[in-house]
Amino acid sequence: MKYLKIVLFLAFAFAVGCTDENDLPLPLSCDFVDFKYYDNSQDFLGERSSEYLIIGVDTTFSDIEINNLVSTLSQFDQNYNFEIHKSGIYKYKEIPLKFNSPKTCEETTQIINLLNQNTMVSYAHFTIQTNDCNNLIWQPIGNLCVNSYSSSISVKVFDENNLTAMNNLITQNNLELVAQNAFMPKWFELRVTKVAPKDALAMANFLYETGVFEYCEPNITKYPVE
Repeated sequence: MKYLKIVLFLAFAFAVGCTDENDLPLPLSCDFVDFKYYDNSQDFLGERSSEYLIIGVDTTFSDIEINNLVSTLSQFDQNYNFEIHKSGIYKYKEIPLKFNSPKTCEETTQIINLLNQNTMVSYAHFTIQTNDCNNLIWQPIGNLCVNSYSSSISVKVFDENNLTAMNNLITQNNLELVAQNAFMPKWFELRVTKVAPKDALAMANFLYETGVFEYCEPNITKYPVE
């Protein structure tokens, strides 16, 4: 029996010593959220995509630096011709990436956790399947699209003169207050940081459930991937 215990211990130690970041134990839960709140009810967003993931990178990083980063990420298809999406109004560049093989929700959650440890990655988010590959003016933008979300949340308070509860939630959850809408003063833009306890979609739902806000809307975006 003692000999068997020694053998098992050595086998376990060898397995741990040979583990790289792609073989880390998977989390026990799936962090994907498939709805947002709209008009006091849950609005279903769609099924999770098992093939794609979105990363957000600060605009201070160049496209060359982003390409170099992606080349080090072995979980993704290195032959995939990804596009770096830029926006003049947001702080980040967003890049849809294709996995090297379809991933389960638990595997995707683990990869997101790993990506969030990278100093260049501001956020990594799930993508959502969609049959709609048209832009806001009904023009086709690709053969296959996915939906995802940025790190921004739009919230509407009940009283713009009483922001104590909102400010407390911002502090407690490591959020950032970006701006107040000059024309609609009850509306604010919040940003979810990497040290927040939830990603932007889950955080938007959590904030709405507190009852502090009249509306909490994540910034849902559509991206062509093929």
